[in-house]
Amino acid sequence: MTDLFSLPLEWIPEGSAALLDAIRDWADKQVIPVRRRIDEDWEQHELSHQLLRSLSVDLGYQWAVWPEAYGGGGMNAISSALCTEEIARADSGLATAATCSVWAMTPVMPPRENRHLMELFTPKFLSTDEWYVGSAAITDARSGSDVENIDGTGGRYVATTAHLDGDEWVVNGHKLWPTNSGGLADVFAVFCTTDPAGGPDAFAIIYVPAGTPGVTQGKPYQKAGMAGDWNSDVWFDHVRVPAEFRAHGPGADAEAARAFISSGNVGTAAQCIGVMRNVFELLREWCDTRVVGGTLLKEHTITAGVLADIVTAIETSRSETYLKARMLDRPDLYGPRHTPEMLARTRVTKLFVSDQLTLVVNKAMDLMGAFGYAREGDLEKHWRDSKIMSLWMGGRALPQLDIARWFFDAQSY
Repeated sequence: MTDLFSLPLEWIPEGSAALLDAIRDWADKQVIPVRRRIDEDWEQHELSHQLLRSLSVDLGYQWAVWPEAYGGGGMNAISSALCTEEIARADSGLATAATCSVWAMTPVMPPRENRHLMELFTPKFLSTDEWYVGSAAITDARSGSDVENIDGTGGRYVATTAHLDGDEWVVNGHKLWPTNSGGLADVFAVFCTTDPAGGPDAFAIIYVPAGTPGVTQGKPYQKAGMAGDWNSDVWFDHVRVPAEFRAHGPGADAEAARAFISSGNVGTAAQCIGVMRNVFELLREWCDTRVVGGTLLKEHTITAGVLADIVTAIETSRSETYLKARMLDRPDLYGPRHTPEMLARTRVTKLFVSDQLTLVVNKAMDLMGAFGYAREGDLEKHWRDSKIMSLWMGGRALPQLDIARWFFDAQSY
């Protein structure tokens, strides 16, 4: 179906159309016909891996989002959001796995790149033969999203530690739920601390290849949804990596993490929009054929009001998301991604749009009734998958705290 929703066309870079068309074709022909089977593939991941390889390698998605200075397509935030929409329109779990693979490397990408790590990993991520998979190992088993609450806790509750022993970092800890874990990841971006007492200078991001001795990945968890995104436990037991595998250094790693989260906020919103668009498509087909009281469902006044609310949610969500994507693309006007201001502004985006997604899916479920929650349809899959998007990156509470800190100068943590 033609995309009916508003987009700032003048902000979309030339050259994006071909990849977007290819992803839309991949979604329509390869994913949507089989997406109900993805839930049954939660343990082996065979179908999901095949689809993700097709997207990332064969279609060139992974190349497209890699920095141009290192041989990639150099996609900006707006183009990246558009691609994320199209992937999530088919399956948000696959969108999570594909986007997070490269997202894990953004702390060392331009404009503040770690040249050594970029030169080391670029050939692997731009391989034309295999999908090389990144994973951001953030959540500690003990303290959850405290790791992401850099401005509130100063890293005091980060349980995964790293200490420098000669020219090597020694990493110890237990991470839970990293996207692309469960045996899929090839390299982890490990969020950790060099001092258990905390402080922004102690916060560290250290890259650990999955095959390093001492790294153990557990079996994938069976979740309510998002089966295309593998999650498990990851243990680091006296894992040694070279000292230059730290992203940047004291203070700078905390800034890189803040920029990482700002980008993830906009990416999450784009995923939510992709799901909402497909819910709209499913609902439009339903309302075009469902007859109630001798009249098409959409012609009933009470139904029209609900449909209008759904469209309003999608339109306003898109406006909000692409405004913030534009702001990420123009640090000369709006400042860099790592500032508390940009973190707060993009937290607004993630919070608002994920809330709209919940409302849209619930309204659609109300209109479709038993057919909506039947496993024979696709709406119930979006219903299960979509809730998870509102829970990651600190759920609702951490975005609220980051928003209050900047806009109200609150000291909440």
